[in-house]
Amino acid sequence: MRNFIIITIFCLFISCEQKEKNSFSLKYIRNDNELALIFENNTSKNIVFPVPNTLEFGDKNFKDLSTQGDMEHSFPITVYATIEPKQSSQFYQKKIDSIWKSYMIENGYSDFINDKKASDGNSIFYLKEKEKLSIKYKLIIKQSPPIEKYSSKFKQNYYPYNKVLKGNYPEAEYLRRFSKLNFGKAKFIAQPIIEDSLFLKITENDANK
Repeated sequence: MRNFIIITIFCLFISCEQKEKNSFSLKYIRNDNELALIFENNTSKNIVFPVPNTLEFGDKNFKDLSTQGDMEHSFPITVYATIEPKQSSQFYQKKIDSIWKSYMIENGYSDFINDKKASDGNSIFYLKEKEKLSIKYKLIIKQSPPIEKYSSKFKQNYYPYNKVLKGNYPEAEYLRRFSKLNFGKAKFIAQPIIEDSLFLKITENDANK
């Protein structure tokens, strides 16, 4: 009898942990050259969370985690996605942008503030309990001349906010400062559970459209 009770308690504990683990999830939908990230909040609280303004993809034929950046021309095809404008929570977006500017000034980088592009940094979203949110990205697929026949599978590498907030990354400090704000009845969550990794089959026919 005692063993049965222990096993029952253990199963309940695992069940609760699993439920909590899957309380904030993410899945993807692709429609031609548009991606939608579908966030679902199954928690009992409203949440505030960041998403990257650029989604990076790695080509399975190369070791690099991203085909986007200084090495773009080293890859047969470059794949990345940039967030569509005017989707974030303007209230919280102003707060994180203000923290970022203060952080740049503190560290002597004020000259670079105006160089920030829409594809740089992070957007902040507010999602009520038991609701879903679709965030749209423009999928960019480029192949530099000469155009050659090429096909590969590209994996989206979602930004590891849970690691960034704990690590020594250039953007970690201003994100940490934002995460420690008083969000009232809402809760800051760094990282959703990714239900399915996003893989794209890309050929030269998809590029430069």
